[in-house]
Order: sequence, then structure tokens, then C-alpha cells
Amino acid sequence: MLLTEYPWVLLSFVLLTSFFITSAVIPAVIRVAREKHLLDEPNNRSSHWQKTPSLGGVAIFAAIIIVFTMASHWSSSSDFSFFQVLPAIVILFFVGIKDDILVIDPVKKLLAQLVAGIIFIGLTDIRIGNFYGMLGVHQLPYMMSFGLTLFIFVVVTNAYNLIDGIDGLAGCLGIIAAIAYGTYFAVVGVIWGTVLCATLVGALVGFLRYNFSKQHKIFMGDSGSLVIGFILAVLSVKFIQFNESPNAWYIGNAPTVAIAVLAIPLFDTLRVFSHRLLRKVSPFTPDRNHVHHLIVDNGHKHAQATIYLSFVGALIIAASLLFAQSSIALSLSVIVLIFTVYALAVQRRYLVRRSKLVVPKRTVVVKEKAVERSRETATLQPQTARATSISA
Repeated sequence: MLLTEYPWVLLSFVLLTSFFITSAVIPAVIRVAREKHLLDEPNNRSSHWQKTPSLGGVAIFAAIIIVFTMASHWSSSSDFSFFQVLPAIVILFFVGIKDDILVIDPVKKLLAQLVAGIIFIGLTDIRIGNFYGMLGVHQLPYMMSFGLTLFIFVVVTNAYNLIDGIDGLAGCLGIIAAIAYGTYFAVVGVIWGTVLCATLVGALVGFLRYNFSKQHKIFMGDSGSLVIGFILAVLSVKFIQFNESPNAWYIGNAPTVAIAVLAIPLFDTLRVFSHRLLRKVSPFTPDRNHVHHLIVDNGHKHAQATIYLSFVGALIIAASLLFAQSSIALSLSVIVLIFTVYALAVQRRYLVRRSKLVVPKRTVVVKEKAVERSRETATLQPQTARATSISA
């Protein structure tokens, strides 16, 4: 059976199969994580209060591997092989697993992303070779093209990884991006891109069932966010590369549309990193200054914050399509304007009211527990001393 002959049948199969695989694997992952105590413990930056499994990426990775391998076998596409992307996502998956369990140095994570990107570009030659006339540059030399594409892989992967801070947000933004790219690839006939997007949507929908659950909650973890972020980077670069030459569905300013598809993760990462650098601290210093943290700290639930940001993300994509055939300069100006408005509006003094702030409450709880422990210790010390004197 070929995808080109029965497109909707196979795409439906891919979507449903990835959904059911993720839904079936997650309960087993939760059980093992609890038995082996592989749980994410809350701290002063966390948006959760209970120890929770953070290995949801295991189920997502399993669904992607199984479903996309089968779909690639059935597809007649000759422009791409699943085994070309497999080495990169395997590297990121195992690095993510180690970080979820043991926590690894950010530099090592960055090196893993660079290695994964170099391997993928070397195997597929999927890269950005045209600058679309920006700064008067069109065709790029190979090494510059390679370096630019590698930079994009790292930026998008990290941006998606950093946006995974509250229930449902990373999953919903991933679904929106996959639907946007999948629809375009289906229309233009990029078969492997369409299948990969459908696989991603099914896996993320299956994951969200448990991510929003109260009794069987699980987080995506780095094992999921690094893999999905890298896949979204691959789809973005392929989307831009496909529009370097005119075609029936040519988009003249594909780079700005790609930025819009991932606007929330990219904008928020740029805003947070800029804020940290202005404070003269490392951009990798953790804090609660991400937009989703600010919304939650203002008293909103995770689901509400996810809905707000997902709606804004979809709105930015729709707005970018209005300028899809405009000049690249005009489109970039619109993107810069949107980001400026976003950066000015998303600030702690505007979004967080002190009466609703969550972080101080969390600090008070920690202090109260410390006081209780000190009292218990003080109570036990006289009893221990008395027992020692009696035995003497």
C-alpha cells in the first residue's frame, strides 16, 4: 500500500496508531517510575507540588519510532529515509533520559544537540541554502548554510525544551506546529513530512491525556522535549528549503512563517535570555520568568495558561499567513513588532499580582517544614541525653 494511493487511509492509521501506542505505554512507564522512585521532585521553580514521573518522552519516542518506521516502509517516497533522522533523535532521547533521571550539565546537552544536528545535516543535506535577499544575500556558501542550519536546530530544540514548564503547554504547541506543517506538506506532496507530522500529533494527543490527569499524571521530560524540539526544527528547515524555489504553493517569506509557527517558544526564550543577560547572569540560570510561570503565578490554572498561550500561538500563525506573499522585509518587520509588543506586555510587574504570587507561598511552606524539623530535633535531644544518663 502506498501513501500516494491511499493518503487519508494511511494518515488516519498513523495518527491513531501513534495515539494508541503512547496511551498504552505511558501507564507502564508511570508504574515503573513510581516503583523505582524515578520521580521529579518539586522545588522553588516547579509548578507542581507532588513527586511526579517525568519520563513521558519514553512513550512518545516509542510511538515515533514504531509508527514512522512502518509508514516509511509503506510510502513510495524516495527523497527521505527514516533511518536518516533516527541517529539524531536516538542521541537526544538518551541524553534526555539521563537528564530526567540524573540531571546533566547544560554544556553536555548542547554538545549532544550539535552532534545530532551535524549527523542529520550530513546524512540528509536538509539545510537552508538561501537567505531570501535579507541583507542583500541570496545563495549561501555551503559552510555558512551548514552553520546557519545547525544554529537553527539548536535554537528551536532548546526553545521547545524550555517552554515545557506547565501541564499541556509543550504538547499543545507541538500539536499546533505539527498541524500547520503537516497541512502544508500534505498539499505540496512532501510525504515523509506529512507522515512525521501526523505521527507527532497522535503521540502528543495520547500524552496529553495523562499530562492533564490528576491521578495518573506524567511529565514529558527532556527525553520528550529534546526529541520533539529537534523534529520541529527539521520540519521548519525543510519548510524553508522547499520554498527556496518557486512551486505551485510557493510562500515567498517562508522564514517568517516558520518563525510564526514556533513563535511562543522562540519569543519567550529570546525574552528570558535577554532579561538574564541584562541582569549580568548566565542565560542558562534557571528562574520563574517564563511567560507560563508568570501566568500561573498570577493565580491561573495550568490548563488556563496553556489555552491562553496556545490561542496566541495560533493567532500569530494566522497573522503570518496574511503576509505570506509580502516582501521578506515587511514580514520580518511584522514579526519584530509582534515580539516587541509581546516582550513589553509579558513582564512580571504586569502579569503577577503580589497577592496571588505562588513562589513566596512555596518558600513559606519550605520554611515551615524546616521549623517543624528543628522542633522535632530539639524535642528528641533531651530524651536522648536522658536515656544516655540512665544507661550510664
